[in-house]
Amino acid sequence: MKKYLFWCIFTLILLLYNSIETKILEDIQHVSAIGYDYVDEHRMKGTAAAPFYPAGIDVQPLDAFFTAVGHTFLDILQKQQLESQRKLVTGRLQNFLISKELAKHGVAELTDPLGRSTDIGRDVYMAVVDGSVEDLLTFKYPNSPTSAEYLSDFMERNLKDMIPKPTVHVFLDQYNGFVQDPFLPIIEKKHDHIRFKGLALFKNDHYVGAMSDKESYLFKLLYEKTKTGTDQFSLKNKKYIAIQNIRSKVKYKVSGSQDDPRVDVHVSFLGEVKDAPSISVGKGTLKEMEQAWSKGTTVRAAKMMNKFQELEVDPLGITEKARSHFRNFDKKSWDERYPTVPVKFHMKIRITNTGISNK
Repeated sequence: MKKYLFWCIFTLILLLYNSIETKILEDIQHVSAIGYDYVDEHRMKGTAAAPFYPAGIDVQPLDAFFTAVGHTFLDILQKQQLESQRKLVTGRLQNFLISKELAKHGVAELTDPLGRSTDIGRDVYMAVVDGSVEDLLTFKYPNSPTSAEYLSDFMERNLKDMIPKPTVHVFLDQYNGFVQDPFLPIIEKKHDHIRFKGLALFKNDHYVGAMSDKESYLFKLLYEKTKTGTDQFSLKNKKYIAIQNIRSKVKYKVSGSQDDPRVDVHVSFLGEVKDAPSISVGKGTLKEMEQAWSKGTTVRAAKMMNKFQELEVDPLGITEKARSHFRNFDKKSWDERYPTVPVKFHMKIRITNTGISNK
């Protein structure tokens, strides 16, 4: 009898739980992507993509968008809520976008609440949009049921091999931290698709410059160890080679004194030849490839570093390495010297030809 009563109560609890859960799901609408365009000095326009799932089995989601103009993240979200028949929630937010024009004017007031929100996950991707965020989010992309799903696939699959992972929490950690300037990917709507354009560079919370898409992968090599991505370079005969990264490591060494600091950056790269048109790949050719890559990449890295120093931004976190090296680190003194600190790059590569057949 007791066993029978237990199962009756257990079944009743399950039925009640399922009915409550169903009611909750029917009353809410998840915002998958949200973005902001600059309006004027005090206002911005927010666009939220919150796909709607009709009742039924195996039904495709439908695009639903909500726009509003306001002063802050919460102000805009409350106004967007007035347009929705369901409660808009951000617990499953996947992408957070800001226009380049808005980024130029500063994004602190917009992003600060995100760090305090318990609803925003740590893996929400963040990007700068060259052009209108509203146009990018509300466009109907082919081969994808919703624009939010297309954007999520693009950010997750296409960018991970080219740049360091660009999440809201990484951006906030860099911005709120002591010793590194933030960076974010730049994307744009190009005809009927989204395109990666490069990396946006920030000084505090303001956009101050950019790197091209070609520079972005080199930045990844200088920023972190990685086992992904492809790099391209040319030989003296102007023939181009594509190599796949098998693994790469980077190490920073700070030396000298705080009054006369120096930085050496050592990159080791193991690559596999993936494309070498009309080139017979032998030991001699591989040696030539390695020398060409090392020389060319060293020059490119130096130019990139010069850009950072001219803009007085430190996306590589060299300041953090200096702080760890020097006792009684003086941040103000370092910031004054940073634009002229000598930074030397040492690029070492070993290339295999296992990715192609000899010709």
